[in-house]
Amino acid sequence: MSNTIAVADLITYRNVIEAAIHSSAGLKVKEQDVKMAHAAYRQVFAGLYPELTLTGRLERYENLDEDTQNIQSVNSEVVGGESSWRSLAYLSGQYDLSSWYKKRFEASYYEKLRDAAAFDCTAESKKLAKEVTDLFGRLAEGKVRLQYAAEIIKALKDLVDLRNNSMAGGETSREEVLKAESDLENAEKEQVNLTKEFRENLEFLNSYTAKCYTTADEIESPTVEPGRDVIEPAERQIEATPEIKARRKELEALQTKAKSTFNNYLPDVSMYGRYEYYGSDMESLDNALKEIRESGYSAGILVSLPVFDGGARKWERIKTQHEIKKQEESIKATMEERKREARTAYTGYTELSRALVHYRKLAAQYEKLRIISGKAVALGQRDRGELLEMERDYLQIERDLKVTEISLAINQMRLTIETDYSNFVREFYGNWSCQY
Repeated sequence: MSNTIAVADLITYRNVIEAAIHSSAGLKVKEQDVKMAHAAYRQVFAGLYPELTLTGRLERYENLDEDTQNIQSVNSEVVGGESSWRSLAYLSGQYDLSSWYKKRFEASYYEKLRDAAAFDCTAESKKLAKEVTDLFGRLAEGKVRLQYAAEIIKALKDLVDLRNNSMAGGETSREEVLKAESDLENAEKEQVNLTKEFRENLEFLNSYTAKCYTTADEIESPTVEPGRDVIEPAERQIEATPEIKARRKELEALQTKAKSTFNNYLPDVSMYGRYEYYGSDMESLDNALKEIRESGYSAGILVSLPVFDGGARKWERIKTQHEIKKQEESIKATMEERKREARTAYTGYTELSRALVHYRKLAAQYEKLRIISGKAVALGQRDRGELLEMERDYLQIERDLKVTEISLAINQMRLTIETDYSNFVREFYGNWSCQY
């Protein structure tokens, strides 16, 4: 992709968006957050499975009690006698039946947090796309302004030369010369400011995309997508934004957590079993291993009921209830923010559409006036200086027209990003990496 840009010397919107998404360190951090959240969910979900443990032990036993003469044993282990080698192995297993009304809700809590992290990742990429879109629009507008600034300055220089020649011939006043020179100075000052702003925006673009664009590169001029009706954003479109989906998933997670904290008052019930092997020999470790044999088996059900914990469970439940209320308010705040963003983009689009109609009419009128003035100058009926002033005014109107067209296209893109981001990013990135 970078080779294509270098050869064509053209900065396109598609290349910029793709490069920004692929090179963003902030987005990569969010992608790792999603994978970490998925690992946390799987870790908690593993608690729903039974636990099996295999344990083995080999040791030398020395009895330090000289009064002991007879070998004694407890639970098949030698505790009396002089000395012995012994081996022990057992397989134990436990399954928490209470996981289905405790751990299951905890696992669901982490599952929803994982989904929320995925939507947060999407929201991060959406924010990045909006920032890069606005930056690309400023660059495209800046390139147009610089091009027309050069043409306007050329026309004003011709006007200054003409006024100076006319003043030398006594055909115009010093005031007219000073006015033309002042207009030229203002145009050159504006060109310097435009160049500074353009170079700054270009550096911002380089940092976003990890590319090395230069002022010599051409910039693709954004255009309004034809055949696409832009309508005021609906409530369902706002609900479908990743920011709202993330907050709602967080609310669902907290509601699941509330069920889990309530069920903590219920008893813990688990099934367990243990199968033991034991072997011993007074002379040899090898014989102690060879003599290993079945020695015991135990199985049962363990029930544990919390009686008093100082109010820890109670306050955990109260805290969760307040977290739910806080999250509900957070959803409302996010909803208002997204509505404001969408409506601002829509308002900007509609107002620019109206302005564009006026600019096109104005440009057409100035084009006619320029033609008429050119004919009048050719017939000697008007001063050539007036034609140059008309040329400057026409260039300014044409510049504003092109800038408005770019602004309109950028507003359409921003509205698409805000209300239909999933389709927007699919076009540029396909099945991208905010996945688990």
